[in-house]
Amino acid sequence: MTCRIRLAAVALSLIGCSGASGIQTEDVHFGVTQTTSVGQSVWVVGDIPALGNNNAAYGVRLEPSAYPLWQAAVAIPKGTTFAYQFAIRNDNVAQWSNPANSSLIGSPTSSSTTAGDPQPSRKGLYYHSGWASPRLNWRTGPGAYTMTFMTPFGPGRTPAETRWRALGLGQAEQAIEFYFTDGGAGRDPAVGSYSTTLDAFFVQDGHLFDYSPPASVGPPQQINFPVFFSTILNENRPYRVLVPRGYAANVDKHYPVLYLHDGQNVFDFGPFGTWYADEQTEYLIRNGQLREIIIVAIDNTVNRALNYIPPDDIVPIGPGAGGPGQADQYAAFIIDELKPVIDANYRTYPDRDNTGTLGSSLGGVVSLYLGWDFNDVFARCGPMSGAWQLPNFPARVLSEPYHELRIYLDSGDSGPANDNAVLTMNLRSGLMAKGYVLLRDLKHVVGYGHLHNEAAWAARLPGALTYLFPVTEAENPLRIDIFRGDLDHDADMDLDDHALLVACLAGPGVPAAGPCIDPAAADLDDDGDSDLRDAAIAAKFFAGTIP
Repeated sequence: MTCRIRLAAVALSLIGCSGASGIQTEDVHFGVTQTTSVGQSVWVVGDIPALGNNNAAYGVRLEPSAYPLWQAAVAIPKGTTFAYQFAIRNDNVAQWSNPANSSLIGSPTSSSTTAGDPQPSRKGLYYHSGWASPRLNWRTGPGAYTMTFMTPFGPGRTPAETRWRALGLGQAEQAIEFYFTDGGAGRDPAVGSYSTTLDAFFVQDGHLFDYSPPASVGPPQQINFPVFFSTILNENRPYRVLVPRGYAANVDKHYPVLYLHDGQNVFDFGPFGTWYADEQTEYLIRNGQLREIIIVAIDNTVNRALNYIPPDDIVPIGPGAGGPGQADQYAAFIIDELKPVIDANYRTYPDRDNTGTLGSSLGGVVSLYLGWDFNDVFARCGPMSGAWQLPNFPARVLSEPYHELRIYLDSGDSGPANDNAVLTMNLRSGLMAKGYVLLRDLKHVVGYGHLHNEAAWAARLPGALTYLFPVTEAENPLRIDIFRGDLDHDADMDLDDHALLVACLAGPGVPAAGPCIDPAAADLDDDGDSDLRDAAIAAKFFAGTIP
């Protein structure tokens, strides 16, 4: 679904769609006609996270391809009211992080996106606990917690445990913060709280799941393969595979795959440090922020520059120096040799929409190259701190039409050449000029104070991962299971149960068609009414249950 809001020089227009986060958004187009001096640019700053939370350092730089019109499209969640203002800022990279580097234009303007229609409209969860009467304490903002008594909803994993349920929490598609208590000193987690944007989820043993987990969920596992001979590259290419928690127990579950470059730095300490990708993905998945994914980390060799530079450009150093890059051969190695092995030996989703690639520096260049030139294989890419001083490949990207590709793009702002912050910003602006929308199919981040090193990439990795593979984008069978109500009346979810439910769901003001189950149980979206909206949810549930 597509959507758009257009705000021209102070005016605004809207179009409806789903953002990269999996929630309902609208593309809001900001535009202002403004002449500027050399070394100046125009930004939009507003009171929501997408516009910097009123901090100019984190606002949105508009792109000037139609100068003197400065413009940008940003995906903003539906049902959001916000205020914004345009500002002229000094383009010196050293001043980007300075909130005071801002000269406001005109007056603040208020606007809003149209209301969304998530179904169910609120959140629900299951919880495995041995407590006699667990309480859920939750909030959707910085205010006080609301306490909800949980209700039993079936047996747990042992006779001493119960599956508990809570419904009617917060608002769908918005973050919720919560913890559990037993009415006394018991607390889960013992310190702090859980937080997720999932609308239906299961909490078990300190982990959040978007499905009913097996009784015992093992930790993620890293498998190292020191030798993989590539006939295409004519060399050994070591690689490592990280499978997520519960991989061995979830025998029917399949996973997206993310291919990372410079693999010796990704999980383990390499020559220049580590990204801690194993620990970071485990944390993000456990806390309901990242899809369960398989990561394949491919080690580099002495042919790194030759492998990572596209054939558009000349290799400056090392093997192949003075000749064209051979990233096309490296791509063939991944696509024709390694990926078939991964797909054959692991339970992957092999299609393009579930395949991504991410890397830094020249690894960032080859990540964009794989997504751009092999778009039938990779639908998601994360070029971090890209070496965009290569003259030809970035220019070709900006000269070609829009590609259906989700791009996470970033840089630091410190050290030599400010980590190519200006070249990265220029690439981002060029992508926006060809139709990319910020926070929908393009996310751009500047790491203030970040150098061109593993520590900086480790710091920005969580944002890259959760943008490329947000947990809310995964299939979530709990959305139907948690909100279906107590529909099974004979231990066999079938046409009898369906008939009893349909009798309740003739629509507002329409008499029941026959014997009706408890109307409260038929309120599947937990909005206080048993109506045709619930019938739509029921149809989805019973579609997999009845002929």
